[in-house]
Amino acid sequence: MSDSLRVIIGITSSSWGGNEKWASVAAAGLTQRGHNVSVFYTHEPVRAELARCGIPHDLVRLWGDLNPFGFHSLIRLFRRERPDAVILTKQREYWMGGIAARRAGHPLVALRLGLRRRLVEDNKRRKVFGSLSDLVIVNSDVIRDELALTPWFDVSKVRVLHNGVSSDPADPGAGRAAFRELGVPGGARVICGAGRLTNQKGFDHLIDAFAEVAAEREDVHLVILGEGGKREELEARARASGVDDRIHLVGHREDVRDIIAAVDIYALSSVNEGMANTLLEAMSVGAPIVATEVSGTAEAVTDGVEALVVPPADVAALSNALARLLEDSELARRTGAAAMARAASDFSVDRMITELETILRNGIQNKRRSRRARS
Repeated sequence: MSDSLRVIIGITSSSWGGNEKWASVAAAGLTQRGHNVSVFYTHEPVRAELARCGIPHDLVRLWGDLNPFGFHSLIRLFRRERPDAVILTKQREYWMGGIAARRAGHPLVALRLGLRRRLVEDNKRRKVFGSLSDLVIVNSDVIRDELALTPWFDVSKVRVLHNGVSSDPADPGAGRAAFRELGVPGGARVICGAGRLTNQKGFDHLIDAFAEVAAEREDVHLVILGEGGKREELEARARASGVDDRIHLVGHREDVRDIIAAVDIYALSSVNEGMANTLLEAMSVGAPIVATEVSGTAEAVTDGVEALVVPPADVAALSNALARLLEDSELARRTGAAAMARAASDFSVDRMITELETILRNGIQNKRRSRRARS
């Protein structure tokens, strides 16, 4: 095997979020190490981000499992590029991507799974997580442990790869300027959440917790960054809160890092996560953090050290933690500084790419060794 790997990554999502960010960071990082990496995509928002990041990309229209045109496009792509490894990042890619890889030369197939979930026991998933894949890459120990509860799944396939986050400096001044643009008055205290507007992210609980805090303090505003199918429902919840003039759902932003660097508190309100990219982003810029105790949270922060950690879907606990950080400036400063140091030491992009290289190289070598033994 040559030093340089040929890797293809799938991102067939219809929008841009943590999984897609991970895939783009992995693609860029491997490319910087001298590997030949490209991405196949299905939807325009992903194409636009890949183009902005300068990542080579190919359109493959994977709408579902019964999609012969997309399936044959994928086979042609794999046969043309002859990858050493294929990383599939979404459930919709697993089935057709795994079969296409087998028909196009048997590259290493790695499935990336970024959420804690029990595997449904059916023939399709048995095949996907069995003969159609060689590795399953997860971003937290909790996800691995959950997979291990599935009796028919071979947990020795799992590799835990914690996410990496950029150490590039943020610009809090630009973030504060963005607040003014978004209608947040100067001098306001800002609580921020970020992510897709889905049930998973728990923004309904964040709005309810913020309303409790805002009833006691007139100087706080809530900014939620991101788009998704729950936008209208969350807007209605904000209106019903009685403090909707201080709740700002601002959609997709390119300056997320600068905005988070300028906030008084970053709130992770998710009810299910792997290793949340937005949590690591907030850590990397030293934001004071309140985070729900879901999956990878405990692997990233310790309660009272790098963040205040609360149970998921517990509005009272979330509200109390937000109020505590707003009132205790020394606690906010200390936990923010500790979070920044932890991100730099344990969650660098360089560390993630080094570990990913090792996972892929070892996996390719083991697969080739196994095929030779069977021939």
